[in-house]
Amino acid sequence: MSDPLTLVTAIFSAIATGLAAVATWRAPTSAARLAESLRRDAERDTERQKLKFSAFVTLMQERGQIYSDDGVRALNLIDVVFNESRPVREAWSELFGAFHMKPLQQHYIDERLRKLLAAIANDIGLADQLRNDDLGRIYRPVIQEQEQFIRDMHRQQLLARLQGQGAAAAGPTSSQDSPWPPRPE
Repeated sequence: MSDPLTLVTAIFSAIATGLAAVATWRAPTSAARLAESLRRDAERDTERQKLKFSAFVTLMQERGQIYSDDGVRALNLIDVVFNESRPVREAWSELFGAFHMKPLQQHYIDERLRKLLAAIANDIGLADQLRNDDLGRIYRPVIQEQEQFIRDMHRQQLLARLQGQGAAAAGPTSSQDSPWPPRPE
């Protein structure tokens, strides 16, 4: 009876030794794969945090003139960069809706922009350091305001001139210059 028990023990011992050898042989490869996966995930998270921070910094810089090219680019990044942050995307949705209100209400846009900035600050871990008045405080010298006003006026004048030319071109032409309809005789 001890012979069959010894045989079973020897078989299990051989199997365990074989499995230990396979595990020892595969362990470094598995550990390397795990380490690479963890490194890749950490790198991806770090890059995403950098993108979030960059979008936030751009929005903070452009909050006084959110319609600037950089401000618009940063707003358009929100859906991608903050795709897993529901509060940020909801605040962005509210701001987006405010941009399309008729008539445009700048105070409502400013309020929604501050709400978006607060949601982003919370998402990136800066909510404790920034207050609502920090998010709304904008420094813009008078000379910049005046230059922006002049650019806006030039744009409006040019637009009015172009629209006037378009209306004149689309209007009726004199019958003397046009071959159709023929002039009554």
